[in-house]
Amino acid sequence: MDSLIPLAVEPPHERAWFGMTAAFAGSMGFLLLMPAGWARLDHLWSEDGVAFTASARRFSALHNLVEPYGGYLHTVPRLVAELAAVLPIGWTAAVFALVAAALRALVALVVFAGSKAYFESTPMRFGLAALVIVLPAGNSEPLNNMANLHWFLLYGTFWALLWRNAPRVPVASFVVLTALSSPLTLVLLPVALVRMWLPRKEVPIAFLAALAVQTVTMALSTRTAYSQDEADPVQVLLASLLRVPVVAFTGSEKLSDFYPAMGNAVIVAALVVALVPVVTGLRFGNRAGRTLIVSAAVLSVVVIVTCLVLNWAVVMQVQRPGIVMAGQRYSVAPCLFLFTAMFVGLDQTPARTGGRALVTGSRYVVGFFVVVSVFWYLQEPSTVLRGVPWDESVADAHTQCAAGAQEARLEHEPEDWAFGIPCDELG
Repeated sequence: MDSLIPLAVEPPHERAWFGMTAAFAGSMGFLLLMPAGWARLDHLWSEDGVAFTASARRFSALHNLVEPYGGYLHTVPRLVAELAAVLPIGWTAAVFALVAAALRALVALVVFAGSKAYFESTPMRFGLAALVIVLPAGNSEPLNNMANLHWFLLYGTFWALLWRNAPRVPVASFVVLTALSSPLTLVLLPVALVRMWLPRKEVPIAFLAALAVQTVTMALSTRTAYSQDEADPVQVLLASLLRVPVVAFTGSEKLSDFYPAMGNAVIVAALVVALVPVVTGLRFGNRAGRTLIVSAAVLSVVVIVTCLVLNWAVVMQVQRPGIVMAGQRYSVAPCLFLFTAMFVGLDQTPARTGGRALVTGSRYVVGFFVVVSVFWYLQEPSTVLRGVPWDESVADAHTQCAAGAQEARLEHEPEDWAFGIPCDELG
């Protein structure tokens, strides 16, 4: 088992801790200060308002933490909502945005630290961790909100389970909170079971215990389906290919420029760019590297297909306007898993006859597409946030209460999402 999940024995030195602190601050700055991130500080997104904030201001914390929503527990968003509930309601959007950005930056650090045993190249580790922050598919709908943070937590937990010499208490707490916030952590069950055969079992034991609680909750809860539309296998296949290998390199927004003009040629091109490092890694890599490549590739496929099949709606058909913008969040974890398989493949390919040119060329191609995709994304002034700002919504709620209403209506993003709050709770 040691050859499948190796151990990085060298502890981080002082400069590494300084670098990780600087990386955390830089990640927070990017997520919050780019145009879309800045807008998040004054826009409350979907369930962060109508489910988590509303419940936190109406019911006890204990009730909220054990109450399923959508058929499963949401421990991390609930805890953040409890924090926001003790602060002035006008701060709510900023609290959610700040905590979401901080936790996403923390996931990037977990990826960097947990991947040390699998990479010879520190720049490759840094690039993989940086993708948690700059991934264009993660910087629109899923940006800086707790409702969609679990896609990043899922990926971070994957690396936390592979990080054999991780600090026990903080990393065990991390995987527990993730398992109690996302039903998709079930896909990591095989990884946790393999870890149980190795020393330092605290993290997988904690994860499996929390996963059991989440599984029982799901079994006893009722989930209302997003849609009654039947999934078409051909459409699911096309949507999966567009939402993962293509979106990984172009971002979701720009796909509407390429796909109508080029058709399935963009899928073929993206698959070639993605598969070359994967195949070379499988050919030249060691046992741990090959296992990681296969595991990450399988998880990428399983997560995207599962999400599309369980949540399929006609708006996800690839010929619809926006192509992949409906349910953009489904691309986040699968794209990160795909990049993991690619980066490990690039790192495992030896720099010998023909290998050096292949590795260097592949790195430049992948890096070019990612940088260009991030640049394209930064041209979007505020992406999906075009609705009522949170401060305006709160001001309007105060006006309603001043006019004699017993309950105020607080509108938030996306369009037509709102919840009511008693005026005596408005503050």
